[in-house]
Amino acid sequence: MIKVGLIDDNYFLLNNYKEFLQDFADISVVFTFTSLEELRKDIQHGILVEEPDIILLDVIMPGQTGIDEVKKLSDIYPDSHVIVMSKYEDQQYIVQSLLSGAKGFLSKNSKPMDIYASIHDVYNAGASLSPQVAKKLIDYLKGNVTELLAARLTKREIELVHLLKEGLSYKQMAEKLFVSVYTINHHLKNIYQKLGVESKSELISRILQKTI
Repeated sequence: MIKVGLIDDNYFLLNNYKEFLQDFADISVVFTFTSLEELRKDIQHGILVEEPDIILLDVIMPGQTGIDEVKKLSDIYPDSHVIVMSKYEDQQYIVQSLLSGAKGFLSKNSKPMDIYASIHDVYNAGASLSPQVAKKLIDYLKGNVTELLAARLTKREIELVHLLKEGLSYKQMAEKLFVSVYTINHHLKNIYQKLGVESKSELISRILQKTI
């Protein structure tokens, strides 16, 4: 049984989520609140609020950002995983939510079954992003990779790094850039030397962690 908590300032949506999720035998909705402040008041008054496995959190609520609330929820329920839901899907909201500790990000336009699937993904695998959100996050990372490497690599070398991140083989990169495999290998050796890495996996890992 997956215990779920719901926080959303839209009372109509809040009840819709609750009614939908309660129809599943493997979901138990342990609380619904229109704000984090409302949750805190119940706790302060000694009302027992069961700790959920997953919390669906509206990212924009009156008087608060929602994103900041992810960290505050972690203080109250350190073992709960937060899935942010928002009608705003720009890259900054997505990145800030994930950096704040959210394990998932969904559009408020998501279909009910996508919400159910996301709850299971976070519960079983630890993370979940809708396809649209994942694409925006990838675009954000690509932009940051270029900024990180622009001062250290040539344009062709940066292009090769992006192809590496896409999982292309040396032969596929050579065909895409109309050069020989030998030329690709030569460029990659220069890239590894300039960035102080020894393998493709180390390069990609350090780029994503921004430790280059």
